[in-house]
Amino acid sequence: MTNSDLILSETINIIDCDNEPIHIPGYIQPHGVLLALEEPQLKILQASENTSQFFGISAANLIGKNLNYLIPSEQIQFITDYLQQKTLTFVHLFELKSEWHNFNAEIEQTLFLGIIHRSDDILILELEPHPYTQSSPFLGYYHLLEQTVSQIVNAKNSLELFQIIVREVKRITQFDRVMLYRLEADYSGVVIAEDKQSHLESYLELHYPASDIPAQARQLYYEKWLRLIPDINYQPVQLIPANPSLDLSAATLRSVSPWHIQYLHNMGVTATMCISLINQNRLWGLIACHNYTPKKVDYETRKICEFIGQLASVELVNQQERALNSYRQQVKAIQEQLRQAVSNELDYIGNVFKRNESNLLNLVQAQGVAILLEEQLTLIGQTSPETEMRKLINWLSEQKRQEIFFTDSLPQIYQPARNFKDKVSGILAISIFLNQRSYHIIWLRPEQVQTVNWAGNPNTSISVASDNSLRLTPRKSFEKWKQTVQDRSYPWQSFEIEVAQEMKNNLMLAALEFSHMALQQAAEQAEIANRAKSQFLAKMSHELRTPLNAILGFTQIMTRNSSLSQDDKEHLDIISRSGEHLLALINDVLEMSKIEAGQLTLNESYFDLYRLIYSIQEMFTLKASDKGLNIITELSSEVNQYVYGDEGKLRQILINLLGNAIKFTVVGCVVLRVSYADDASFSAAESGKITVEFAVEDTGPGIATEDLELIFEAFAQAKGGRQFMQGTGLGLAISRQFAKLMGGDIRAQSVLGQGATFTCSVQMTVAEKVDVLPSAQVTKRVIGLAPGQPKYRVLIVEDVLENRQLMVKLLESVGFEVCAAENGQTAVDICKAWQPHLIWMDIQMPVMNGYEATKQIRAHTESKVLAIIALTASAFEEDRQIILQVGCDDFVAKPFEETVLFEKMAQYLGVRYVYAENHQQKLPESKTQPQKLIPSDLEEMPANWIAQVQEAAMIIDDEKLYQLFQEIPINKHHIAEILKDLVDNFHLETIIKLTKKIMKNKK
Repeated sequence: MTNSDLILSETINIIDCDNEPIHIPGYIQPHGVLLALEEPQLKILQASENTSQFFGISAANLIGKNLNYLIPSEQIQFITDYLQQKTLTFVHLFELKSEWHNFNAEIEQTLFLGIIHRSDDILILELEPHPYTQSSPFLGYYHLLEQTVSQIVNAKNSLELFQIIVREVKRITQFDRVMLYRLEADYSGVVIAEDKQSHLESYLELHYPASDIPAQARQLYYEKWLRLIPDINYQPVQLIPANPSLDLSAATLRSVSPWHIQYLHNMGVTATMCISLINQNRLWGLIACHNYTPKKVDYETRKICEFIGQLASVELVNQQERALNSYRQQVKAIQEQLRQAVSNELDYIGNVFKRNESNLLNLVQAQGVAILLEEQLTLIGQTSPETEMRKLINWLSEQKRQEIFFTDSLPQIYQPARNFKDKVSGILAISIFLNQRSYHIIWLRPEQVQTVNWAGNPNTSISVASDNSLRLTPRKSFEKWKQTVQDRSYPWQSFEIEVAQEMKNNLMLAALEFSHMALQQAAEQAEIANRAKSQFLAKMSHELRTPLNAILGFTQIMTRNSSLSQDDKEHLDIISRSGEHLLALINDVLEMSKIEAGQLTLNESYFDLYRLIYSIQEMFTLKASDKGLNIITELSSEVNQYVYGDEGKLRQILINLLGNAIKFTVVGCVVLRVSYADDASFSAAESGKITVEFAVEDTGPGIATEDLELIFEAFAQAKGGRQFMQGTGLGLAISRQFAKLMGGDIRAQSVLGQGATFTCSVQMTVAEKVDVLPSAQVTKRVIGLAPGQPKYRVLIVEDVLENRQLMVKLLESVGFEVCAAENGQTAVDICKAWQPHLIWMDIQMPVMNGYEATKQIRAHTESKVLAIIALTASAFEEDRQIILQVGCDDFVAKPFEETVLFEKMAQYLGVRYVYAENHQQKLPESKTQPQKLIPSDLEEMPANWIAQVQEAAMIIDDEKLYQLFQEIPINKHHIAEILKDLVDNFHLETIIKLTKKIMKNKK
């Protein structure tokens, strides 16, 4: 049988092409032998039909026999010892000899390179003839690789990296042509680098349609780094017996699709080798090698090329990160300027944006922007007329109610845009929908007419058969075919979309602050505005919890590293504590929503009241010291140390009261007095509970009588609070609700100009014995999967890169097989091909959200054991009910604890784990406060250095600060350590104040 016999004369149905089972072809290429073996006896189940050519024994005579019938016993022992490994993680090299009599009755010996791996429960042994050589070529290969690696890691930019890759692969392999082929978002491809023989026509910058590499072929490229076809005119060798079909996804000798062979024939190529490039769990592209005559590539050279592909994949990520970091720094500065402009100017937000036009446009490289707030439309830069923009916004609100929406081809989905595509062909919109109102910021890009050079007309690959069905045929011509692309803008990059998301978080809140001022004209409208703000803040908390999930999650992963130094562990501890504190603040915003909905509940437990009070005092000591204030704690001897109550809510109340006292006090002190109420004994006798009073007294400016009740209203502040321009006005409102829930209240007393006293009373139960306290929590850390279990496939669906990387690293670290998708559509495609056992599904994603993805997966999957668990930052019960209704089995809230993830997976998969030794969580040790710095400590440092420190502290540039601190003379080493400690513990405000004093003194 020849390859032409296998090429389909009828062409391939376009619907079936993506489902062509290329991983189970039933044939191999003829330059080697394949044996399918059953363990442990190594019984031959299948053999390629060409065994007689290599061994003088037909494949039929080998079936059912053990491998020792073919391979000497010492080699069998070598293989048996090797197979004692639980998993064959890598492809390994064997040297195997076979002996048989030729026609002259002489014994011939052939040396083979054997590649062994598993496919499900079958062991696959691939044998390729290998010329015997006494001299080892190791040094030659090593120097080849050493030179290539050096050039790749020292590439100055992406373009140089691409050219180095193709040049070095051509030098090593001597193929006629080597190309770097990048896959676009729609899976079409483009040649971005090339090295070739001088007489060959260039393919550089030619585009190829997505159908050239269908989905299942991309999956094989993703799973196997290298594929070789030494001669496309080979005669396929059948596996005997033909059934059952053997999965050859990882086989080097796997016969390739007849459709692809015809495609290569049409290109005039005779031999090919493809090396995969992987970026962020996705096939990024290929290093494609073409030869116009048959070409064998030895195993060692293939391994070198495979390593180059892996190294190049890593360097691609590094190059992208370097470019992104540069862009991030620019965007960070622009965002800060916009934030300050919005915060400092008491004007309509649209006018503020107009005065900062260039910053707003440069933020995402747009040419125009439209801002709609409270029905007021502000147009900046190049836009269509106001009437057209309002129609576009109405369409966006009615048809695409998404909080973030982007497209680079608006005329194709919104017909009226064809009339003004020279101004608006691409839009990136951030929107907030509250009740019947909507708020939008929409960036605009004009049409970018461009010419795309295709390698042949891509439309010729599709034809209409006699039955009117669409059929896919390999293109017969690859001559350059030009296509003019219209109705499209320059595409939005992923990081620009992230920036827009941050703008939604940072600026839309300010926008609603301004709109709230307008709504306050009437009492009814004021109430609506309060509700709208509460709903908006709840949405914002969702956006904040998502990055916190990555921060706290990666901290958990890093703590698993036993080789960390003590300093590193302390730094991780700081990050973890600070992240958890920030999470607590975000949760407080949600508590306000729950208060309004009447859903607030107590979470009571036994706790150490003394420890709570002193830990809060320690938290505020440095801040008070910076202002020259004293914090005094007076704890009555009658107050019991151990109590039963809601520690979390009491902590927030005290943090709020002490924080306010320090914020508004300029000179003097802040005193916290803890005692029982006057009728505490009577209350205890009646109800079993005792009333504890926490009085916070300050020497600040005091509060006017008319403001004493106003300060407890949500989103309201007294005149003194507005002067400080800090806070949202939620703190006291939440604290009073918490106190009431705990059976008490908060009352305020003040004399204007003489300070204020806030007294919080709560009811708690006294615990008379220490032993009623729960013991320290015992944690069980998962470190691996218990042996003897199936290989579980887990799909991560998450649009935020950091959270996606977190989940992949966490699950792979314990042994799960993991794949990741950045949106719901990609998840649906992966599920069809990969069939995971469990899916962690994010809900809010671009392209397709988690609700729709879950519905489609449930509709298409035949597996009833597939578990889908939502991983969401939403905190509202109605959202969770919808999640379960669409087909999810369960949900976990972000940020998550790794133990919760593993418990859920055990629940739904039945998976068993190996745990590290149990250990008790240690409580953080209290640290002494750092020595306070004064201006004279840095008087010898130059003014330019002081200015740089101040600037870096203001934009929170930790790396820059650490570099500047290294310039401090060695004899002032302790000063540098104090400054570094301030940065590590997020006391940048202290550094800013210190540098301001120094700069003032130097003038």
